Amino acid sequence: MEDYRIGLFIDGFTLKRVNEYYRFYHPYRSRIDFKGLKCWVKAEAVHVFRPQGRILMESHYYHPYKDPKTRGWHTSGILRFEQQISDAGIQVHYSENYLDNQFNPNMALLDDAVVFSCYRKLNAIVLLSTQGQYATLPERVAPYSVPVLLLGWNFSYMRDSEPVNWKTDTALKDRASYYVAMDKVVENLTEQDPLRFRIFQREKYLVKSYLQGRAADKVTEWKVS
Repeated sequence: MEDYRIGLFIDGFTLKRVNEYYRFYHPYRSRIDFKGLKCWVKAEAVHVFRPQGRILMESHYYHPYKDPKTRGWHTSGILRFEQQISDAGIQVHYSENYLDNQFNPNMALLDDAVVFSCYRKLNAIVLLSTQGQYATLPERVAPYSVPVLLLGWNFSYMRDSEPVNWKTDTALKDRASYYVAMDKVVENLTEQDPLRFRIFQREKYLVKSYLQGRAADKVTEWKVS
């Protein structure tokens, strides 16, 4: 029986915003744990695609800007971030179409996913993104019978007294073979699902205390009603 190959493609532009949201504005106050996220993605992909044979997953992260090492930038934070990504077993790709002082989705992600599918290197794709620029991906890999599982986010918060609304592009969501609302996954963390706990870097008891607070609020709402 042949191996079943899954390709995880992470839009760095999206993950940067998601990471900032959970780190600074969500009650978890935690960065994303890349090893935990990768582990959760593989389990979810197996659940969705139900493949036969040995499961192999390769992971790619696409930065929204150029490699700072080639430009002489003093950005130790970016390099530490790159090291965390690499330590999680995720290949890092820097952007070649970056404009100074402007973040853009790295469109090399789209090209790589299509090429890998064309040459039968993948049986399925998991795309972590909210950006409409990738909305053509599902139809471009469809001729190769490669389904696309989209992991998207919708969230709102206040920044400097101004509302920020982040949503997954409608066309991207509609065209994907499968869609998972990751914001809902995160908000339904349970102790019975350790994979979900590992998505975040903060200690488990901090997340647990937040969950207990939410449970107490629900009890109070029930009593009042």
